[in-house]
Order: sequence, then structure tokens, then C-alpha cells
Amino acid sequence: MDQKHFRRRSRVLLFLLLAVITTYTWVLFRLQVVNGGYYLEQSTRKIANTETVQAARGDILDRNGRVLVTNRATYQVTLDEKLMGDDQKRNATLLSLLDICREQGVSWTDTFPVSQSAPFSYTSESPFENVSVAEDGTETRSSTLLTKLLRSLKLKGLSETPTASELMEALRTYFGVDPLVSSRDARALVGVLYELTLRSRDVSRTSYIFTRDVDIDFITVVKEHKLTGVKVETVTVRQYNTKYAAHLLGQVGAIQNFDAYKDKGYSLSDTVGIGGAEAAFEDLLRGTSGVKDVELSQSGRVVSESWHVDEETGEVQAPQPGNNVMLTIDISLQEAVEEALARHIPGMTADSEKGACVVMDMTGGVLASATYPTYAPTEYRAQYNTLASDPAQPLFNRALQGLYAPGSTFKPLVAAAGLTEGVITTKEKIQDTGRYLHYDRIQDQPMCWIYRDTRQTHGYENVAEAIRDSCNIYFFETGLRLGIAQINDYADLFGLGKQTGLELYEETGQIAGPETSAKYKQTWYEGETMYAAIGQGSTQVTPLQLCNYVATLVNGGTNYTAHLLKTVKSNDFTQVLEEYEPQARNQVELEDAHLAAIKDGMRMAATTGTMGQHFSNSPVAVGAKTGSAQVTGQATANAVLIVFAPYENPEIAIATVVEKGGSGSRVAAIAADIVEYYFSARDAMDAPPAENTLIR
Repeated sequence: MDQKHFRRRSRVLLFLLLAVITTYTWVLFRLQVVNGGYYLEQSTRKIANTETVQAARGDILDRNGRVLVTNRATYQVTLDEKLMGDDQKRNATLLSLLDICREQGVSWTDTFPVSQSAPFSYTSESPFENVSVAEDGTETRSSTLLTKLLRSLKLKGLSETPTASELMEALRTYFGVDPLVSSRDARALVGVLYELTLRSRDVSRTSYIFTRDVDIDFITVVKEHKLTGVKVETVTVRQYNTKYAAHLLGQVGAIQNFDAYKDKGYSLSDTVGIGGAEAAFEDLLRGTSGVKDVELSQSGRVVSESWHVDEETGEVQAPQPGNNVMLTIDISLQEAVEEALARHIPGMTADSEKGACVVMDMTGGVLASATYPTYAPTEYRAQYNTLASDPAQPLFNRALQGLYAPGSTFKPLVAAAGLTEGVITTKEKIQDTGRYLHYDRIQDQPMCWIYRDTRQTHGYENVAEAIRDSCNIYFFETGLRLGIAQINDYADLFGLGKQTGLELYEETGQIAGPETSAKYKQTWYEGETMYAAIGQGSTQVTPLQLCNYVATLVNGGTNYTAHLLKTVKSNDFTQVLEEYEPQARNQVELEDAHLAAIKDGMRMAATTGTMGQHFSNSPVAVGAKTGSAQVTGQATANAVLIVFAPYENPEIAIATVVEKGGSGSRVAAIAADIVEYYFSARDAMDAPPAENTLIR
């Protein structure tokens, strides 16, 4: 290679090298000088996080389209301890937040079981151990969250059961609370850190919401202080548009058993239905959660957020609201039933203070289901401790879970069984002998109630007259002719002693017989059949079962599954997604003449005596049967009443139980008010809007 050619190549290489150096210099200049501020801000940002956004729940409506439960937007505050820095910075941030809460009159979540001010004491009688007692008296003991946390922290020098002051001092040290912080502020700070540590140590698997359902004024002040790690979220909460039907509607709350939900796509921070329709129709109401991409600065400030886009499908993962559920209940009728119970139960007897009532249509639809005493849905959270400790147990759903002997309301069932099986006829008359002498060797022969009270008898009676007079002797005889096996078979066909199929939790109950006696390790004797035939003995049923039994009887013998669901509509109400179809479970082969005789007896029962006084002004003819069920250890019997109306073409069935209510005829005032409302007062009101019209 000649010298001239070499110099030419060297100059080219030098030129290229200078061009590269110049380019890199310019790029670095732009990065560090021209756009330095921008890239500095970018460098302080975090990688975008993804957050699950729970969809708004669907509305719950009554059968006429009245909105009972809906949503409203509100704010909540959560804490991200990871963004708060060291103990000193974190504590300063939390103390500032607590000061804002006090100034704004906002409470926060604090379950730390220590008093709010010195001298410190425990707010729980057993802060280190939970003790529960089963019905058989067996005690179950388990560690509290506090005990589990202390075991996890392994604080030096602290005993397993320290005093409240010792615990506070140890946690002040562990959390790095400045000694100059007052005992009041230290207690509040430790309470919040206790909640955060329960979650960080996986002692509690529920999410921690510092404060919820707060107004815009509080949120504005919080945002003005720019507190690191303090996050403000817009959420929806349930709003109740009625103060009735608390046991039917239920509530929403934090997930208590996450294992039951984790495979369904729930996160720990999600809320779910708790009891009532909220729980029963959770899958319909919940909707589909969305996923949001959120980019935060190091201070925890949201820099940007957008709905996540699925890489495979390209779909935007915004939340889809839940569907709207229309129930079978009529909220106006529900109100009338609850008010009738509240009006009549107190003072019915010296001891009466509790009861329940269910109203159903002829195909199992629950039109109303009420318990007394009760509470308003809006009171549940604010007054839970008071409600839970009330000896009258307003939280207990007696209509679905209370178990009662049916007493003489069981007699129409025995009449139906006897007529269908041919052991009695509509014309046969059986003599009321006062004392039932079938077992003459028994020292204390069973008696008819009228003989016990007045030493009189009903004489000879056919089935309709025996139902009218509730003649024990007639049904003792009929029961023995049938035998306990056939009585139990018909009880099963009518849906007694087993769940009705309602979507809400209900008790099963039981029917007296050999199997029930064996369950309690008792011997069944043939003579007990007499008492089973009049609804006594070990028979236990719910008011819901009683109501469904009456509907089965008067609709011609078809036993339908009880149901609360009427219709499911799309979240925008434009589509009907599901319409409930009545589901027949059993069929009792009742001849028209047999049913007519039973209904005739119930009609006569409703028009005579005390019941006749209550139903004399009824807008329609009704049929009814009373029951009085004595309870062991209880001086006053439970009062039971079943009713159907109208007499000719029944539309509704009613079952009412009043604990310690005495005679079932006393309950007739409650049923009379319900019938009056359903067939008269209701129609006098403005006609309800069409189903697709919302009332808010």
C-alpha cells in the first residue's frame, strides 16, 4: 500500500471517529442538559403497577321494580407503608394523618384491644384467647390476632400475657415511636401500625382500609398535605333505600374466608355479600373486576393511570358492573308485615316479645318474610355490637331459622293424609270422648283440649268439623290409623322437616318419629304417634316451611321450591337475562272433594270464635288454622297460625309464629292486618309502576 493511499484511509477513519464522538457528545448533552429535568423525573418514577378494580355491584329490586339496594360513590383512604420511608418518616406521616382525622371528626379503623388513653387497659375480657361454647357445653379455645402477632414479633423481655401498659411500651419501642410523642398520640399511632403489621406478617389476610366512606372535605385536606404512602380511592358503597327486609337483603363486607373465593378471581381487598340476597346472588350481583395500570412517583403520588389492555386479546380490561336482581318480595307488603308484628306482638301476653311471619304465593315465591324484633339495614354496621348483644336477638332470622312445634296447624296435613290413604272419609264421624281411651291401660289418657279446659266434648265430628274445632280426639284416632310412617311420608311431601330450597340459609327442622328419636338416642313408642298427629312431640319446623306447606295444600297439592329470585336483568336494564320458573318438588294426590272438606274446615275455623272477630271485616274470605305449642320449661305456649286467601281461589299463604304468644287465635290480628293490606289497602294506593320502571 503506498503512502498516499494510507493517508487517505486514515483521514476517513479519523473523520468517522470524530463523527461518532460528536454524536455521542450531542446525545449526552441532550440527555443531561437539554432534557435533564424530564429524564430526572422519569427516573424517579416506579414501574407501572397493576391494580384490580372491583366492579360496581348490581342493584337489588322488589317484584315491582322498586330499587331496594343500590350504590353511591364515596372515598376511602388506604396506606402503603413501603412508600413511607424509615420509622421516623413513617411515624411522622401517620401522626399528621391522625391529626387531620381528629380535626375533621373522622374515625379510623383500629382494632388494637387497648384503651385509647393512659392508664392503659385491655378493652377485651380475653385479649389473648378466644373462647367459644358449643350447644353441648364444649369449649373451643383459639389464639387472638394479638397473640399470633406477638408470637411473630418475638419481642424481647415481654411475657406471653403482658399488661396493657407493658404491651404499649414494648410496641412503642418496636415501632420506633419518639419518646416525646404523647401517650394519646402514641396509642393512636400504635393502633394503626398494629393493623399494618397484622397484614405484613400475614396474621390477618383481610385488606386494611384506614378509613372509609369519607366526604370530599376530608379528602381535600388529606391531598393538600401530600402525605407519602397515603392513598385516596374512589369507591362505591351500598345504599339502602328501605329500612325494611334487613334479613332478606343482607350486607356486604370484607372477605372472611379467602380460600372460598380465591379460585373465583377475588382479591383480598374485595367485598362480598354477607347474608341475605347479597350473599345468595353474589355471582349475579358482583360483575367482572377490571385491571388498571397505575404509575407512581417515589412519594406515592399517582403519575398516570389507565385501563390495562390484555396482550393476547387486545381487550381493554375495564370493570363491568354486576347484573340487577329483582326479588319476589313486595317491599310495601314487607313493610306492612313488619309493622303488624311490631304492633301486635308486644303485649299479646305478658311474655311475648319475639315472632316471625312469612307470606308466599302459590308457587313458592316469597312475598314477605319478617322477624320481630328486627333492625334497619342501615343500622347494621353502626349498631352491630348493640344488636349482637341484645337478648331479643334481632339479628336472628326467625322466619327462616327459628324452629317451632307446629301444634294444631299440623292437623290439616294429617287430614289430607287420612283422606288420601282412605283411613277416614269426608262423611265419617268420630266421637270426641274427652279422654282418648285407645290405650285404656295408660294412667293419664290424652285429652281433647275442650275436655281439659271445660270437661265438655265436641261430640261426633266429621273431618271439616274436627278441623274447625281442632278436636284432638279425632286426630289422635286418625294418626293411629295412618301410623307414624305414613304421617312422616306426607310431612315430607308437604315439605315439612326439610329445607324448602330457598336461596338463603334456612334450618332443616325435623318430624317426630322413630328416626328422630334414634337421633337423640331415645326409644320411640307407638303411642307417641297420637302426639305427632297433632303437631306435638319432637316435630320442629320453620315458619317458612309452614307457609310453603299451606300453599301446597290449597294450590291442589303441588309442593314448589321456595324462591326469592324473580328476574335477573342486565346492568343497564335493557335485557332480561333470567326469569325464574317455578319448580315443583312433590305432588300430593289430593282429590277435589278431600281438599274441599279441609278448606271448609279451615274456613269455618276462620269465621268462629276469636278468629272470626278478627277476620269479620276482611276484604276477602279466608281459611285458617291455629296452633298452640307448649315448650318444655316455658310457662306460656308458642302461638302458631296458618292462613290462606282468598278462600275460593287462593293467592297467598301466611304463616305466623309468636313465641310465648299463647293461643294461635291471638295471632289472627296480625294475619288480618296482612290480608287487609294485600287485598284492600294495597289496591287503594297508587298502582305500582311497570316492572321495567325504576323507583329511586
